[in-house]
Amino acid sequence: MVPNNQHEDILGNPSTAKSSKVKLRTTATKDSLRVLTMEQWIFWREQGYVVIKNAVPRTQAKETADFLWEFEDKDPTDASTWYTAPRAEMKMKELAGTGMVEVYNHQKLWNNRQT
Repeated sequence: MVPNNQHEDILGNPSTAKSSKVKLRTTATKDSLRVLTMEQWIFWREQGYVVIKNAVPRTQAKETADFLWEFEDKDPTDASTWYTAPRAEMKMKELAGTGMVEVYNHQKLWNNRQT
């Protein structure tokens, strides 16, 4: 049960917007970063994303991509399959039409998170 879960109007990830008491850091030093370089951290703060090359082995990334194509019933070599109607209604309306695939807890995704 999610307490006080009235968040249809909140963009982004409303579960953490409503429940997390931990705020993201606003400053960092070279010594306080474990994964990102200082340049990557600054880019992330300014742009909202960062690319970390080789964070997941290429074979594992391919397995994940293959799974997502199959899950979405699309063919990476046939563009006519790429822009079909959604199979289910997105609960977070701001994600509709973005390419977001709601399949968060599959083992292949957990493997990527643990790498």
